[in-house]
Amino acid sequence: MAEKKPIRFKTDARLDFNHFKPLRKSYIVASSYRSGSEFLCWGLWQTGLLGAPGEFLNPTNDLPIFMNRLKASSPADYFAKLIARRTSKNGVFGMKAHFRHFQPYLKEYPQLLEVLAPVTYIRITRDDKIAQAVSMAKALQTNWWTSRIQGSRMPPLRYDREMIANCIQDLEQQELDWQQWFEAHDIKPFEITYSDLTSDPAAVVRSVVELLGVQNDERDKVDVPPAEKQADEMNQEWIERFRRDLEAGGKLLSAGGSAASAKASAKAGVKADAAPSAPTHFCDRFARLIETMPEGPIHAPGFVEAIRLRRRYDAIIAQNRELFQNARALDIMSAHGFWSLAALDAGAAHVTGVESSPKLVKVVEKNFSEYGVKSESYRFIRSRVFAALEAFKPAQFDIVLCKGFFEQCHFPEFFRQMRRLRPKYVVMDTKITPGYGPMARFEIAMGPNRAVISIPTHDLIAFLCQRHFRWRLVDWQAMGITDWTGVQDYARGTHRTYVLNLQ
Repeated sequence: MAEKKPIRFKTDARLDFNHFKPLRKSYIVASSYRSGSEFLCWGLWQTGLLGAPGEFLNPTNDLPIFMNRLKASSPADYFAKLIARRTSKNGVFGMKAHFRHFQPYLKEYPQLLEVLAPVTYIRITRDDKIAQAVSMAKALQTNWWTSRIQGSRMPPLRYDREMIANCIQDLEQQELDWQQWFEAHDIKPFEITYSDLTSDPAAVVRSVVELLGVQNDERDKVDVPPAEKQADEMNQEWIERFRRDLEAGGKLLSAGGSAASAKASAKAGVKADAAPSAPTHFCDRFARLIETMPEGPIHAPGFVEAIRLRRRYDAIIAQNRELFQNARALDIMSAHGFWSLAALDAGAAHVTGVESSPKLVKVVEKNFSEYGVKSESYRFIRSRVFAALEAFKPAQFDIVLCKGFFEQCHFPEFFRQMRRLRPKYVVMDTKITPGYGPMARFEIAMGPNRAVISIPTHDLIAFLCQRHFRWRLVDWQAMGITDWTGVQDYARGTHRTYVLNLQ
């Protein structure tokens, strides 16, 4: 008989309760990154009295895993099935949430707190913000957020005082967001500190058991994998080094790049303020545009999204700048206009953007007007992508930018349209699933519409290109990146940038 695999992750179906008890009460652990919430929730789960608290709203971990496993069709269906499987026999359900996951999910599913009622709020904070920020900076660089997902080989780490300072700023904002939400809803949460938790975890767990009034209830037998401490000697070295940097003075916090704009290419027609030392990178020259863009739904804060955007610009635009010279560009899913403006700045003669959201079309037109982009150099169309592609004429575009759309579309139809339109180049940035042969993996996408997306293997893209397109990969490993923070998926090859050209 084959030996059963050990349970590594809290999402494992073997950790579900099988008694399907009705909900009697619930609690939410309001946390910030690296506050000790994972260790706290492990202790609460171990009691057998407080449900199986997980990060059920995290759009890059528990949420999509459970949505897929439970075959949930909506937020209401998701929580109904979660409650049925993760409520202990005494009727208690628990979860933890970071505010940037909690708030958007509450907007999407306003009935959540009614479904969980009555709700007790437990707030965990960490007084030593430098230590917390160092832990966060390490997690951002490794993408190891709990001991359960650590690999056998530690990714390269480097001390980055600006990143640590940004983490401090972000952590303070996270706590402020929770505080303001509690005040707005006249809620006084039960307070727990990291120092109390680590000095006497049993006492802290007992206090929550008593808070919920379940000390005399019948217990479930649970055996959840432990949450182990991730801090090591490197944490202490970075903490001490950062404190020395603070004592030495100097500017540590980044303003997110200079908002001053250097003179852009004449083709783009972008006005800029004169400055003695104008920034040269596109993301610095157009920082105001980036600031208007919403934070992406990843497990990292906004400043890491800015890092990711810069790296992607380097791969998609900077590595292919010669392809944009005097080109007529098509930007699929133009959104806030970042990539359309980048194409013009790289030398495109004209860009056409396709965006289905009327609101975003207005936003991008406003952004371009504020940057002084010549109106004759761009056009934005409010349309669904395939409807727009069908209406375009063959050879109307020299280059097509496809970032994030490929996973959402019908692959053969996309390639059929590219063959019909005959652009010289297609720059395609897409998720890639591991595997051999022309296949795709399906999953439920993050975001409010819970759309099903299909993620291709590399072999599938090569298969679809045959006879009509040659393809090459942008070599991310050759771009001189030493710190892969924010783009670990590109480092692993689960996200890739392709350049297709017509044969």
